[in-house]
Amino acid sequence: MKKEVFLDYFICNGKLLSTKSMEDIDVLKKISSKSVYEVIKIKEGVPLFFDEHLERMKNSLFTFGIELKKTKQEILQEILQLVKVNQCKFINVKLVYDFLQKKDCKFLIYFIESEYPQKDSYKNGVHTILFQGERKNPNVKTIYTSFKERVKQIRKQEGAYEALLVDEDGYIKEGSRSNVFFIKENILLTPPAGEVLLGVTRNYVLKICHKLGIQVKENPIHINHLKDIDGAFITGTTVDILPIASINQYRLRSTKNPIMKKIMNLYEKEMNKDIQKRKEKLSNYILF
Repeated sequence: MKKEVFLDYFICNGKLLSTKSMEDIDVLKKISSKSVYEVIKIKEGVPLFFDEHLERMKNSLFTFGIELKKTKQEILQEILQLVKVNQCKFINVKLVYDFLQKKDCKFLIYFIESEYPQKDSYKNGVHTILFQGERKNPNVKTIYTSFKERVKQIRKQEGAYEALLVDEDGYIKEGSRSNVFFIKENILLTPPAGEVLLGVTRNYVLKICHKLGIQVKENPIHINHLKDIDGAFITGTTVDILPIASINQYRLRSTKNPIMKKIMNLYEKEMNKDIQKRKEKLSNYILF
């Protein structure tokens, strides 16, 4: 946890703390694995799709019978406070709710250094690999460091941006830190909602497909059928919508696919609309 905190300040239970103070950093050492987290992209100084992310965090906590005591407005103000004091308006912010001690819960907000794709990755796509393994609870974002580190090490060894998780029956469920979509002819295929993390970006893609009249089937793809797909992409807070150029040895022309282009263009508009809407709501709050 200590290594993860980025820049000069973070917040714990509403209090602004310094990453340079050993006394303050001690707070991070005591965070337990009984924690639920959410990552939100800060773009142009405001949290992107803030309402949706906070709702997902509340739903994750609900599965443990925990209620988030902080209000939406309190959390938003604290995020904006961090944006100001750290003087950074394009970064990912992480919210962590530690509920091991129910009478002494901790709510942390801090910036993390994220592995953003290179700009040309959106034009050329990225390399991905297949990885045998599944999340323990795909619908809840909990702190489970060992699995993440194992996947990260293999990604690095293989020179892959993402690892697509494969279950014991050979079906691709999701990325290690993303949702995944496949294009076959004029249909979009994605694993069923009950078997994957319900990503905020994933949900926007489904809405966009409905607007565009693109048929979506919530069916997982078997690794033996990868040779039959026309394209693929991953979605997530950090990557937005990112085309896949290859999965192991399979090469894809995802960036040339007209469905891929339509979805990416409309998603860009949705992001800009959300940013402008948030800025209008914060007109009385001085953004740096």
